[in-house]
Amino acid sequence: MQNKARGRSKSEEKRSQIVDAAGDLFMEQGYESVSMEGIAKLAGVSKQTLYSHFGSKEQLFSAAIQCKCEEYPLADTLDNESRSCRESLEHYCGHLIELLLSPEAIQVYKVCVAEADRSDVGQLFWEAGPARVREQLCDFFARNTAAGNLNIDDIDMACSQLISMLHGQVQTRILLSMTDCSELDKRELHRYSQRCVDMFMAFYGS
Repeated sequence: MQNKARGRSKSEEKRSQIVDAAGDLFMEQGYESVSMEGIAKLAGVSKQTLYSHFGSKEQLFSAAIQCKCEEYPLADTLDNESRSCRESLEHYCGHLIELLLSPEAIQVYKVCVAEADRSDVGQLFWEAGPARVREQLCDFFARNTAAGNLNIDDIDMACSQLISMLHGQVQTRILLSMTDCSELDKRELHRYSQRCVDMFMAFYGS
């Protein structure tokens, strides 16, 4: 996982190195097999420096997931007041489907499913990624329902429906190794996400 930014302090640079190293190791080795010592070694920092930024492996895993999500301008897309409700949702879903079907997201998902019975990794993943997406969408739906742009009586259900549509059978085929992430056409993904928004707005639009 590459976390690029300019004008950061040395402390921020160290933190970024640590998060990138942790993300790479979690994807390669799984959650349980990764040690804080191994992360420090790959990041090129001391264990003291590592623990000054992150007190536990759990915190690091959550930070790695959040870092990946931040590569996609999800929240900013929904807060753009120059776009209509539909336009904001189209942009958001376009970015979200790219995130959901990215190689990194698929690999982390596989790790979480494989190790969920042995650790809290599934809960950590949910709180750092999917729960934040749901929170963003639910807030957007609530604001636009209040403004009269949407007509939603069960916001949580509407959120689940839209996210489920975006996952679609493509994610299932990728998880079953029937389709390779590198074979995905971004234009087709965006066309699919737009159709999902069309169906959503046909039912919930005012």
